[in-house]
Amino acid sequence: MEQLKVRKKDVIITNAMIYLGLSFLFLYLQYAYRHQLSPFSLIYLRKSAELFWYVALPLITSCYFIWKHHRFAVFAFNFSILLVAFKVIEGLFIEFNKIILIATFFFAIISYFLYQLLDQHLSSANINPNYSTDDLFEPLLRKIPVEILDSVHSYKGYLTNWDNSGCFVFLEEGKKLTSPLKVTLRFQGRIFEEQGEVVAETPDLRGVGIKFENTIKSLDKFNWAEFTDLIDELGFRPERLR
Repeated sequence: MEQLKVRKKDVIITNAMIYLGLSFLFLYLQYAYRHQLSPFSLIYLRKSAELFWYVALPLITSCYFIWKHHRFAVFAFNFSILLVAFKVIEGLFIEFNKIILIATFFFAIISYFLYQLLDQHLSSANINPNYSTDDLFEPLLRKIPVEILDSVHSYKGYLTNWDNSGCFVFLEEGKKLTSPLKVTLRFQGRIFEEQGEVVAETPDLRGVGIKFENTIKSLDKFNWAEFTDLIDELGFRPERLR
């Protein structure tokens, strides 16, 4: 996948990073509770660095991957959560505690739903170009032309990826686009238009990820939702462009 610079971070990114921090706090507090230690004790705080350093490192690495939208971000998130859960459950086998068991159950439920949201976001078309610099046909064999209009200029390119909330466009020449902008697409004899904003771009500025506002359908023009409905009915997928 092409390396991206993500201009606008989604709230799920910050929430996932905060949750990883809270996961370490959960591990810290449950150990103090089981051993009847004060979580505010400086002695226990220093001891926790020795006890849980190998948990803290994956958590910090996962936060970095998530912030950078790395392809291993979801895997790192899952690994970190499973590591925390393993350490908590390991303690339950040593000394069973109902309160910690209930807390672990809710921890697992919240972690699963957050994983689903994070995975869905990182799979969004507007941050996934669907091509790489090593592709033979620079970057795709089949092309769906689009035109992007910002406050000043018009730029031509073609779709490389899309979903209900946005798309990724490969421009004919690299330009720094400004938000807001309008995307116009001609497909199957129809013209589709939608307003959006730039959320990601490639280092060479030829690839740009756009998130749409999802405007209401009107009688005088087709919008992005109608394009996705049409292309889904035709059974056309971004993978078929390759």
